Amino acid sequence: MLTRICLIVAILAGLAAGAIGFFQVQDIIVTTRAARDDWAKKDKDEIVAHTKTKKTLKDTAAKLDTTEKELTQTKSDLDAANSKVADLTKDKDALTAKLDKTTADRDAAQQELARWSGLPDPALIRGIIADLEKSKKAIAALTGENKLLASQVVEWTNRWYSFFHGEEDVPLPAGLRGKIIAVDPKFNFVVLNIGEDQGAKERGVMMVDRDGKLLGKVRIKSVSKDRCVANLLPNWQRGEVMEGDEVLY
Repeated sequence: MLTRICLIVAILAGLAAGAIGFFQVQDIIVTTRAARDDWAKKDKDEIVAHTKTKKTLKDTAAKLDTTEKELTQTKSDLDAANSKVADLTKDKDALTAKLDKTTADRDAAQQELARWSGLPDPALIRGIIADLEKSKKAIAALTGENKLLASQVVEWTNRWYSFFHGEEDVPLPAGLRGKIIAVDPKFNFVVLNIGEDQGAKERGVMMVDRDGKLLGKVRIKSVSKDRCVANLLPNWQRGEVMEGDEVLY
């Protein structure tokens, strides 16, 4: 009898323990499911947030690209505007200069008109102007004749020197200066930038100078209006003569 009672007690204890364990397991399952659902919800919310952030980033990138394009266009428009302003400023300066010149010409014309307003009859003025033109032509003709006579005087002076003095040096105008513009070392001659207009004469002798140093002497061989050719005198050569060296008398 005692054994039966003990067995019953043991069975009841086991059932009680099983019931307790069942309720504990059930609580764990319920808790786990709740935790799982909570994590699932959080994961879903995270995915939704990530998707939203990704869309926002894409929209921002699109807006940035649009902004960059607008900035580039704005810079291009600004450059074009600056260029147009520069052109307008240039045109304005040109128009201002033209206006100033026109104003000056107008003032000069008005002054000239005022100066001529008190003169005699225009027919008399035209006659004076015609006489003046004739006088100018006569003066020009005389000037030409004077130049011709001067060149003939130089020529006959040179001939006179050649006849009476042979190869003696011909005097040149005091202070005559020039420069060597060409050198021919093969034939030992130079070309000077002075001629009849400056007083150069055939057989005239000039010194060659560079920075105050005497390099030699040259004798003028032939003379034209503003050029002459001269031979280097070997006995006087102290250095190499170059273009740009000065010649002086």
